[in-house]
Amino acid sequence: MAAMGYETLIPVGTSIARLVLLASGYPEPAAAAGEVASLLTTVRGMLKNGGVRAIVAEKIADDFATQLLREHQGISEADWHVAAQLVASLIDQLPEKERLAAGYNWEELRRTLLDLGGTDLRSDLADGSARQAFDWVLEVACQRIAACFTEKEALASLLEKVDEVRTGIQRLADRPAGASQTRVVVADHNEVVRDLAPELLEDREREISELEAFVSSSQEAWYAIEAGMVSGKTALMSSFALNPPDGAHIVSFFARRIGGDGNDWKSFAFVAGSQLAEILGNEYTERVSDPASQDTEFRQLLRRAATACRTDKNPRPLVLLIDGVDEDSYYERPDDAAAKSILSLLPRHLPEGVKVMTASRLNPRPPEDIVCDTSRVVVSIDPSPVAQKRINQKDIETFFKSDYAADIGAFLAACGGSLTIDELRQLVSMRRCRDNVPSKDIKACVDRSPGRMLMRVNVGFGGQGGVSYTLGHDAVFRAVVREIAPDLFGDDDGVEDTAWWAQIREDALKPYREIVRKWVVDRADGGWGRATPNYMLSNACFSIMLDHDIQIVLHPDRYNEMQRRFGRRSQVLRMADLEFFKTLDLNRGEISENAMKSLLGVAEMRGALVRASIYLPGLLGLYVSHFDITPEAALDIVLSVDEPYNRLNAFIETAIAAVESGRGSMFLPLFPVVLDSLGSCRDLRDSILRLLADVLVSIDGVVNDSKVSDIGSFELKGWINKVLVSAKMEEFLLRFRSSLNGVDDLSENSHAIVPLRLAEHIAEWIEDSWTRARVLAGLAGVLARADDTGGVRRVTDNAMNTVGRIQNSRQCVWVLAEVVGALVRTGDFERARRVAEDAASAAEQIEVPWERVWTLGGLASGLAKAGLADEALAMAERIEKPWSRAWALAEVAEALARAGETDRARQVADNAASTAERIEEPWSRAQVLAEVAEALARAGETDRARQVADNAASTAERIEEPQDRAQVLARVAEALARAGETDRARQVADNAASTAERIEEPWSRAQVLAEVAEALARAGETDRARQVADNAASTAERIEEPWSRAQVLAEVAEALARAGHADEALAAAERIEEPWSRAQVLARVAEALARAGETDRARQVADNAASTAERIEEPQDRAWALAGVAEALAQAGAIDGALKIVSVMNDPISRSCALSPVIKDLVRKGSSDDAVEAMRAELGWVRGVAERRDAAGCYATLAEACADVSDLVDSESTIRGQWLGLARSALACSWLYGESVWDQFGILMRVAPELAVQLVDERILAEPEGGTPPESDPDLGYEGPGGEAGSYR
Repeated sequence: MAAMGYETLIPVGTSIARLVLLASGYPEPAAAAGEVASLLTTVRGMLKNGGVRAIVAEKIADDFATQLLREHQGISEADWHVAAQLVASLIDQLPEKERLAAGYNWEELRRTLLDLGGTDLRSDLADGSARQAFDWVLEVACQRIAACFTEKEALASLLEKVDEVRTGIQRLADRPAGASQTRVVVADHNEVVRDLAPELLEDREREISELEAFVSSSQEAWYAIEAGMVSGKTALMSSFALNPPDGAHIVSFFARRIGGDGNDWKSFAFVAGSQLAEILGNEYTERVSDPASQDTEFRQLLRRAATACRTDKNPRPLVLLIDGVDEDSYYERPDDAAAKSILSLLPRHLPEGVKVMTASRLNPRPPEDIVCDTSRVVVSIDPSPVAQKRINQKDIETFFKSDYAADIGAFLAACGGSLTIDELRQLVSMRRCRDNVPSKDIKACVDRSPGRMLMRVNVGFGGQGGVSYTLGHDAVFRAVVREIAPDLFGDDDGVEDTAWWAQIREDALKPYREIVRKWVVDRADGGWGRATPNYMLSNACFSIMLDHDIQIVLHPDRYNEMQRRFGRRSQVLRMADLEFFKTLDLNRGEISENAMKSLLGVAEMRGALVRASIYLPGLLGLYVSHFDITPEAALDIVLSVDEPYNRLNAFIETAIAAVESGRGSMFLPLFPVVLDSLGSCRDLRDSILRLLADVLVSIDGVVNDSKVSDIGSFELKGWINKVLVSAKMEEFLLRFRSSLNGVDDLSENSHAIVPLRLAEHIAEWIEDSWTRARVLAGLAGVLARADDTGGVRRVTDNAMNTVGRIQNSRQCVWVLAEVVGALVRTGDFERARRVAEDAASAAEQIEVPWERVWTLGGLASGLAKAGLADEALAMAERIEKPWSRAWALAEVAEALARAGETDRARQVADNAASTAERIEEPWSRAQVLAEVAEALARAGETDRARQVADNAASTAERIEEPQDRAQVLARVAEALARAGETDRARQVADNAASTAERIEEPWSRAQVLAEVAEALARAGETDRARQVADNAASTAERIEEPWSRAQVLAEVAEALARAGHADEALAAAERIEEPWSRAQVLARVAEALARAGETDRARQVADNAASTAERIEEPQDRAWALAGVAEALAQAGAIDGALKIVSVMNDPISRSCALSPVIKDLVRKGSSDDAVEAMRAELGWVRGVAERRDAAGCYATLAEACADVSDLVDSESTIRGQWLGLARSALACSWLYGESVWDQFGILMRVAPELAVQLVDERILAEPEGGTPPESDPDLGYEGPGGEAGSYR
């Protein structure tokens, strides 16, 4: 009864959670003050997340049910249900004014709700039992509402429940075999839907209207479409899924054996579950293989997602759309004991607000294992003339008139992908044991295939490659099976028997699959090159070989041929990663020694591609701005940057350059693609949000100012949808849609204001105060230019409030200067001057002299740009250092010139020039003189500008350091070009290029060469600029990035702990104030106590260490401290506590170090199975780490841990084989993420000794015929790891 009561009372919990969320921002009574107010603010902030709202609603309902069922018995479930629905409706209608007036006295609140209609609702109830249930539910609801606003215990209980569930969600991130990034799964599903949907849905207006009416209705909950094959069901459902009615959230699944989401209950639970998880904000989604567990977990996801949708500020229905029910694999073997249908996962009672849409053929009938008791509204649709026209029985008969049609169809069905004419010719020849079937005969058969029998597919990338073919529909697939196995058919046999069809399919296609595999092996034996069939480079080929001869296709030369043929590094990198991990996942992360060698080859091939794709700041922007690189080529470069941080920076640089060069609209379609590749990186969230906001504030100019005349129409709303979905912000998008109501045409009158409003909302999502303030300050400037005075006031107030949370004074000054500019543009000079004074005061408080001077100069520049010239000059005069004052004056002069005050600009520029002459240090003097020259040129003083620029050039020649001299010369060249001295600018730029060539360090040389290329481009020397830019790129490819880490220990206390003096060590630890060192010492003391057998005391000290570690502000330091605590807890026997600490750690290196001893302790205590699952979980978690070098280090640490554990178990047991397989997998992953094979060679010797010896023989000991040793790793030397080569024997 308790469980039933909990589900029955979900509506009340939902309404209370929504009430708390909607009340955010209103003043609260005195009862909600102090600690309660703080907790309430925390809860409200968390309630913005749909998943948290669902958890809170369930917690309230659970507590609600417990209290009711404890105090009141004898009420039927039906009466409880009606009472909950009525009370929830009353709470939903409670006005804010009335809520506040009640003062959170629950009795007063009950009277208010009764006055608002509760009395009438109660009187309408049929009997005394129902009215009693209503009274009790209303009473407890009012008590719960009051508690949620005034009692810290109630709020703390909610927060505790959220933390508990979040810990469970975190465990999802720790499952390699079944855990996937939610965003990736949903993005793949969306691609499936787009592929299935027609470009234009024709003649279905009536059906779409009926579907929309069903969604908005309050009665029916299950809409079942039943129609014959090829009637257009999928076209209708996919179009509806892509274009849902406003206010509805669609979760869809398209059951297909080929070309869909899959066709079994596991695929449905995973794909639909991922979409539900996205609503809840869950980053990872787990595959569950156990049917009973999946029922529970899927239904819980559905219930929580429905609650999240209903508790949103703008509640919306959740529609579960399932197409192709008849293709469920359940029908293949319905009598099997393990048979389970997709629809069996639906709960007995659909959660409130959930609607179901299904589409299937008339037969087979619904599965027998459905438990959902919701009545179905069954409708039929007329066959679509378009679908009928594209494929019908006559088309099928026409196709099979060709002698080769059956074999062509069978190979297309068996290969899992697509095949070209020549590939079909080769396969058909093998099938018929003929040397050569004429290509023209195959081509004639394909060309004559009518309608949708076959579909053309472009197998190239970026417009390259050839055309191949695949089967056009499942009806064609069935016709092929019937054609190649005619003896198994009678007149009507098997027409609707899915199980029979499945068995026939496997038997009929098996010989064709074997031919495909043999063909792949034969062709691969001849090497990978220009003659390699396109199919063999596809993922479909890899999949068909995966559980057979995987080493055949897991070959570096295969990927090299992809690169040569398709010309896109990013495509090859993505394919290599995908197939690498598919290989690892084949046996739950355990790989053999033979597979390791193939994986090593792929990892090294990948590393070579990555080294050729190093991101050099400035270079990509140069190609976009001056060399007209195409968006496709730029995209390939960006996606080829391996490190996510650098990839984002490369794209930001690309976007800025595209906007500034008037090509922004051409690059807008790249945003969803790039952001999709970065969506899994949690650390990049704020940076991505800032990029989106920056683009939105300038998007009107991007589209309207484009230099491209044939870009076509730009549909803003569609672009925003794609971008936000790619950036994993779909829930935010759904909430924001309410602000777009009434906007009929986003491309006309409203297109200028909608992006700005969206940018303002996005800024609120940014957690880092500095980043948020920058976005808001920039937005204020745009609103000022749009004459939106109210918007400027609102946004600047927000920015000023955010500045108060920024610790860095320079950052505060920068934001305040931007705010001043926005206020000046709106004419609010008085407030602008007050803010300017605040900025000056903040700058004066900076203790470091050079930083204070630099900040004051920047503030003077900002004030000048804002139009406060007098204030800017006064600020410049406060600067003591000549170089900073001259630079600030030059900035003021440029701002005056831009404002049209040329006379005053000349005076200030002359003042700047005079000040610059007093600078003695040549680097600073030359830089400032170049800045002054540009200011003079902008003020119209070209002669004076040339003189100053020449002076700067002469000064630069006195700089001794090549890097500094080259950088300054490049800057001077730009100034000369601005002054009109193009010939002189070219000379100085050439000098800079020559100087840069003498820089020894590759990274510095590449950076300076990029700056020189920019200067040459500005001087009009585009050919020479291109040469220098290419030189910079070549230099960058030779850069190696070393990295290291260190740990500081509290020596005295740790020494005492190691000596067994625990009390003295604790006393010493108590005297350590700094939390990082203190936590480290306490962890070591706990370990010493555990070794001494004092496990209870060890746990207490370890808990103390954990509490201390939580106070460490620096995330990485906190992570390292927690790692020590986890190890101490493991040694003390508190394995669960240790694993819990590991699960909440975000720093990857310290996390893997923390887990290793925990895993070993689990094995020592006989829990090897738990240890294996924990290790698999961690290997999966590492895949989501943003920094690849951190991931490589994690994998290496985990590989060593697995190898260590393998030594702890019986050498003859299968468990040891498991650990060795996992160790090989982890080590291989470290190679994929950038580690050299020699970096962890000791581990390789332990887990794959034959491969280790083979590598030494081939790469170190072998001598070619000419007697010259082979080229080896430059960091290794000829001898290899460990010194002399012979030591390995």
